[in-house]
Amino acid sequence: MVDTKGQSLAPQQTHLVKPKTRKGKRFLDKRGPKLVEDAKRALFLYGNDTSQTVKEVLTDLHKIKGIDAHSFSRKNPDVKPFESGGEAPLEFFCNKSNCSLFVLGSHSKKRPHNITLGRLYDFHLYDALELGVEAHRPISSFRGAGTAQVGNKPAILFVGERFDSEQDFKMAKSMLLDMFRGQQVSAHTYNCVCTSAVAGMAGV
Repeated sequence: MVDTKGQSLAPQQTHLVKPKTRKGKRFLDKRGPKLVEDAKRALFLYGNDTSQTVKEVLTDLHKIKGIDAHSFSRKNPDVKPFESGGEAPLEFFCNKSNCSLFVLGSHSKKRPHNITLGRLYDFHLYDALELGVEAHRPISSFRGAGTAQVGNKPAILFVGERFDSEQDFKMAKSMLLDMFRGQQVSAHTYNCVCTSAVAGMAGV
């Protein structure tokens, strides 16, 4: 967004904020428009209750996201993206951390081992996808995982026509690509395969 003089505006602002310090100028320049946009940052956080499985999944997703990830270690019981008013603290945290994506981990009797992926536009909740974890094998259990370096990028493969024909699967495909697109690279270091198995179920 720009003002009437063509100068950059920070998100959610209707007038130009002039920096008073060099640090402030660097901050505004970093958030301003670019010819080549930076990779989308993701905020990883926990809900009111979590399980060990959820913690392991979020830890692995954080590793894959690399330097474009920011995490909170404390519980956030007020963050409820699917309830009225529950998105407000989430939007605040994402704005403060400059993250346009989020991954929320939670656990309850009705929704065990629950992972919510979501996107924001102008730091307002845009859409969200709720997933359940049935089985998880941590990255550390794979041979050679210890040699993985920050900046590695997966090649994501979607197997099944449902990713192109059904709305829920199309949304999941778009969400996962946004989450793991990352920086532009010349080669991929590992594969991530997503399959549509039976009605209402998918495997990653």
